[in-house]
Order: sequence, then structure tokens, then C-alpha cells
Amino acid sequence: MDTSPTKSYWNLIVLAFPILSKDKENSEQCDDEQFLAIKNIIVENKLNNFVHGMVMHSIKQDLMSKMNEFWLYFMPNDVIELSNLNTSTHGEIPEDFVGFNKFKYAIDDLFNLAQSYTDTTNRLKLLFDNDKINCLGNLNAQICALLHSQLPSDYDTIIYQFYRVALKVFTKDDIIGDKKNTSKEGAFHCNGCCFEIIYCKCDYILETFHLANWYMLTIGFLESLAGDVIMDLIHQKIETEVQEITKENFGEHHVSALEKWIDTTVYNWMKYIYDPKCSTAIRGYKIERKYPNLKIFMRKLKHLLYESYTRTRIDQLFNIIIEYPDSEPAVIDLSLTLQKTDFKSDLCKKLQNALHSRLLHPAVNTIDIITAYTAAIKVLRKIDPCGALLQEVTQPIRAYLRSRKDTVRCVMTTLTEEGHYLTDELVRNENVLDEDDVCEEESMAEWAKWVPDPVDANPSKSSKRFRNSDTVSMLVDIYGTRELFVNEYRALLADRLLTQFMDNIGDEIRYLELLKLRFGDSLLHSCSVMLKDVYDSKRINHHLYSDPTSNLSSNNLNNKLEFPVRAIIVSNQFWPNFKDNFNVELPSVIQNHLDNYTKAFESFKGNRTLNWKPNLGIINIDLVLKDKTLNFTVSPIHATIIWHFQEQEEWTINDLSIKMRVPATTLRRRIGFWQNQGLLREKSFDTFIFVEDGIPTTSISGKGNRTSFVGRNSEFVYGDDDDEMESAVASAQDQREEELQVFWSYIVGMLTNLDSLPLDRIHQMLKMFATQGTGVDCSLTQLRLFLDEKVKQHLLIFTGGRYKLSK
Repeated sequence: MDTSPTKSYWNLIVLAFPILSKDKENSEQCDDEQFLAIKNIIVENKLNNFVHGMVMHSIKQDLMSKMNEFWLYFMPNDVIELSNLNTSTHGEIPEDFVGFNKFKYAIDDLFNLAQSYTDTTNRLKLLFDNDKINCLGNLNAQICALLHSQLPSDYDTIIYQFYRVALKVFTKDDIIGDKKNTSKEGAFHCNGCCFEIIYCKCDYILETFHLANWYMLTIGFLESLAGDVIMDLIHQKIETEVQEITKENFGEHHVSALEKWIDTTVYNWMKYIYDPKCSTAIRGYKIERKYPNLKIFMRKLKHLLYESYTRTRIDQLFNIIIEYPDSEPAVIDLSLTLQKTDFKSDLCKKLQNALHSRLLHPAVNTIDIITAYTAAIKVLRKIDPCGALLQEVTQPIRAYLRSRKDTVRCVMTTLTEEGHYLTDELVRNENVLDEDDVCEEESMAEWAKWVPDPVDANPSKSSKRFRNSDTVSMLVDIYGTRELFVNEYRALLADRLLTQFMDNIGDEIRYLELLKLRFGDSLLHSCSVMLKDVYDSKRINHHLYSDPTSNLSSNNLNNKLEFPVRAIIVSNQFWPNFKDNFNVELPSVIQNHLDNYTKAFESFKGNRTLNWKPNLGIINIDLVLKDKTLNFTVSPIHATIIWHFQEQEEWTINDLSIKMRVPATTLRRRIGFWQNQGLLREKSFDTFIFVEDGIPTTSISGKGNRTSFVGRNSEFVYGDDDDEMESAVASAQDQREEELQVFWSYIVGMLTNLDSLPLDRIHQMLKMFATQGTGVDCSLTQLRLFLDEKVKQHLLIFTGGRYKLSK
């Protein structure tokens, strides 16, 4: 075979493509005219594919020998130090700036290396008449493949420093909020590059940054080399912005400001990366394409923003609830972002954990738990209008409130207390649902606003009723029965009427009418009778003192001893039970006035008389001391105590207890009030003396809404430190426990005969044998609480889901 033509062709090919020469540095290269002649020879002999393969293989071998130099820039400074990194700058060089320069020089060298093959790839392309062969693309692909085949373990450290420096410089003038401050070193350092102001390198950093990104886009390995770093840095920036702008700031809307920040600052930053405009710095090169996926990338960043904001607000949700309604802007923002993310389960779990650790424990007052519960209802309804989230999150609160004995009283107190937010809920009377309401059919007039329940909502009727109930109904549904709350209101109303003594009953009538709209007239019939008793008592009092024939007329009284007696005449069967079972022995002067009132009443009513409760009511007295006169509005027991100290200056607890017919323990608590006023002093154990010039140890103003209202015209009023006088009547819980005691003998008999029984079996047997005879109803929940109380008293043992008698 004659090889001379082949050898001649090879020499021509090497002349056209010197990279194929063994001695590349000393090889000659033909000019363009010579190349056209050589090209024709290659095409005529169909050697173009052969030449293309040989040239690309030689380029790959050449790249492999030079690629290690690129990764040397990514080595730590203590491993290798490159002389071209010694920039001439003054002052201390930030560490990130050193990494920035390293990456800059690495990209410069890589781009120059890629450009050194430009003539070769251009000539290769001329060997083919069509555009099927992308020589430049193949070259860039080989460069990227070789780069990634030699990745060091910690290569991204330098990349992070490069983009972190550029991002800080780029965003130094586009910060949200009041975070534009100088660096920690002082006011003479730039916020962007961290150099001293006179040596600021922000312009250099931005120009270098633009050029490096253009180089990487040209080669085609920006995404593969730095894509994850860019995304991570922007994600960190979003997290930082969200944390700083929302930190304990619940009173303003922030999502719109953050979206604007994403659409301007972050978007411009991404454009500078993927579509750089570097003018003269690009050395005459002009980029024509635009990054096609930038809009998709920005949508991902905005979704990251929503996720970050939602997670931050979920962590702050407990504080948002406590500060509601001041935190309503934060609630509205969270409801918007929660629709764009899938964090409902995280919200439920974290909020329940926060409630358990910060709210549902003995150190928190019941009224504070109820306040937080009602706030949570409003917040969660705004976040999730369907109510599924509300039902799941608040279930532990309802369970915990059922275990508190004062829950019912606190609820009813806040519902009927002037100025309380729950009173406004009662007045609005929105979305009131009766127990027999069926929520399956919606109003046809609202069909256009109908929204289906979410897939995670409980489909049961009780669940739907719960989700559609208003705040007051949800508070009542804590126990699942309205009777308990109505009985508590009955006790609360009785206490108020006895202490207010016919003042401002118009407010009580208003509250009663509002409660009737919610609970019905039949349940509140006793309360209506109680208010009628007060009204009738006021009318009777006025008649007895105005009738000239009455022995209470001013003409028939000794003016020296005169003081008016006004009574509340109650219908005993409609009023709740009173707490104290003892009748205090009042001073004879007071008892005489009560007897006079009784005679006047008997003469007015004929065959009816009065049975006084001397331990109840209020007395207004004046204490005349050496240099002053003090006025008090106190209970009859308090007045009787201080009255006896004018008879003799020293009393023992035992003697005074016999004199007043009051238990010694109760008497000692009552004496504590006068000790606090500085009028009685304990001379020795259980021996007290009267002191005219004593100094009060507590505030002389009235305490508590109830007592201070009674004595608003008085100088001193007995306060809530007197815990026995906190309420004149037994609470609904106490009354209910007394009623349930009827079942105790039945339960003891059951467990004696059958040894042990589960809760539902005990309840069924009580319904069969006990409730019909006593007329007292008992729900399963009430029975469980009653039996659990007996377990605490060691009268029952609960094991394996069954109750049995303690031995």
C-alpha cells in the first residue's frame, strides 16, 4: 500500500490543526488561504469525521494536562499559595474577599484556556457544510466533564465566598426595614465589601462578578458548578430577611413587602448572574441569549419565601394568639401563605406543643386559659375558615378546661361582666345553633358562597356543628351540656344580687335576656324569678318605709338609733343553696331592727313572715375614733365582730365564737380583715385587742369588682382576701356534686355485689335504677369525673378500665 499520499495528507492536516502535532509549541499554522485548500482536500477525501475525532481527542488530552491548575485555586491557603492573589490593597483583607479573588482568577484562567481552542473549533466547523456538528458545544461539554471528574471534596467553599461577597455588596442598599448599619468595626467601613471606606472595592467586586458569570455562562458550566450554591445563598438570605422583618412584629403586613423584595432585589441579582450586562468589561463579547428558566426559578424562590414566612409564623403562633387582635395583620399574612404551602400538620403539632408547655399547666389561671382559648378560636378560624384545624388544635384545651373546677364559673363571669370581650360575643349572638339543628342543608340563598369541606375534615354531624359554632357555643360545649352553665349562672346571679342589693339590676336583666336567646326560657326560668324577687323586694321596702301606718315609718322610730333595714325577700325554691349553714348572733340593736322589719312585713302581707339569713347581706357602718371617722361596707359577721370590741377591748377567739355562734376557724378569717385595717391586733395567741391608731397593712380601697361596686360611696370595703365571702351561694359545681352524692350508695351496692364494673356499665345501671327515682340526671362525662374524684379520695380503685371499691 502506497503511504506517501496518506503521509502528505497528514502533514497538511497537522498544518491546519497544529494541536495534532507532537511538538505543539513549535508547530507552524497555515493561514486562512492555505486552510481553504487543505479543507477541500479533506472534504474531497471524506476525512472530515476522521479529522474531527482526532482533533477533539487531542483537545481532551491537552485539557486533562492543564485542568489540575484550575482546581489549585480551590485548595486552602496553607496548602498552596498563588502569587497572583497578592492584591495591592491597604488595611486588613476580609477572608471572603481572598476566596472571591481565588475564584475570579480560576475562572479567568479557565475562560482563557477555553478561548485558546477557539480557532481550532472554528476551523473544525468549516469542515462540515451543515450545522449538525456543534464543535464549540462539544468543547464546552468536554471542559465541564473533565472539571467534574476531578472535583475536590470541599470545592464549594471558595464558590460560597465568591457569591457571598457579591451578594452582600449587591444588597447593601436594598435592605428591608431598619437594618442599614455600619459594620461591627465602626462607621469607617463599607457595609458591602467590609473594607475601609477609602479603599472600598464594591465597584471592583461587581464588575468582576459580572464578568465571571459571563465566562461561566459562555463555557456552559454555571449551573453545574455554582447552581446549588446560588440557591442556598438566596435561601439563606430569604430566611434572614424573614426572621429580621417579622421578629416579634405582629402588627404589620409583611408578605407584600417581602414579595416586592423578591421581585426587585433578588430578581435583579439573578439577572446579573444569568443575563449579565458588563459592557466594556466583556472585551467585545456580546451575549445574545437570555436565561429561559429565570421566571421558573423566581417562582421557586417566591415559594421558598412563603415556606420560610410560614415556618417563622408557626413558631411564633402562640404569641400571635396571645396578642390577638393586635396581631391580626400577622394572622392574615399567615392564612395567605399557608394556602400556598403544606404546613398544616406542622402548625397543628407545634401549636399543641406550645399550648401544653406554656398554657395548660397549674401555674396559669383558668381565666387566662379561657382568654387564650377564645383568642385561638378567632385566630384559627381566620387561618383555616373550614374549622378542621381549629377542632384538632383546641381539643387538648377543652380537655384540660374540663379538669378545672372553676371553668364554668369563669366562663359565666366573663360572659356577664361589663366590658369583657366575651360579653360582646354574647351581644352579637352570631351563628347560634341549637342542639337539634341539622347542618346538612345550607341556605339556598348562599349557594354561590358554598365551599366544600377539606379532605382532612371530620364528616360527622357533631364535628360540622362544632366548626360552625360561635365562640360562646364552643365555650359551652366544653362540657357538652348547657344545664351546668345555666346553673352556674344562677349561682353567679344570686351572688351578685345579694351583694349589689338591688343596684343596677337593669344590666342583669339585659344579660338574662341575651342568655335566653341562646339557652332558652325554660332553663333560665329560676333566674327570671330571682330578678322578680329583687324587684318585688325593692317595691316592698319602699312601701314599708313610706306607709304612715307602718312601724318602720320615721314617725315611729327613735331617731337616735335609727338606721334603715332593707331586705331581699327570696323565693327559696328558685334560689340556689347558700354556703354557710350557721346563723350569726347579731347585736341586740340590729336584731331589734330586724324584728321591727318583720312585724311591718307581717302586717303588710298578712299570713306571711320572714326567715332571716343574718350571715348574708351587707352593712354600712361608721367607726368613730379619736381623730377621725371611718366608713366601711362589710358583711354582718364583720360588723358584729367590731361591734363587740366596743363592749370590751379584748376578746379571745373562743369567747367571741361562743358569743357570736360562729365557728372559730371562720371567725379567725373574718378577724383578719380588721387586722389588715390596723384596728385589731393579736396581743397573744388567739387573743385580740382594739387599736384606735393602728396602721392598715393593706390598701384601704375596695378590692375586686364585686365588693368595690357595693361600696363605691364608702371609704373602706371588705375585699377578696376574705375568701369565704367570695360567694354567698354554692357554685354550680358544688351543687352538682351534692346531687351526684345521691348515686354513691347505688354505686357502692353495685361494686359490692359485682366486685368491679366499667364506666359505661355503671352508667347504664344508674339510668335503670337510680335516675328515675331521684329525678337527677347524670351524663357519662359527669359520672366519670365523679368517680375519678372518688378515686382521688381513695374510696375507689381504677385499674384495667374498671372501677372497684377500695379495701
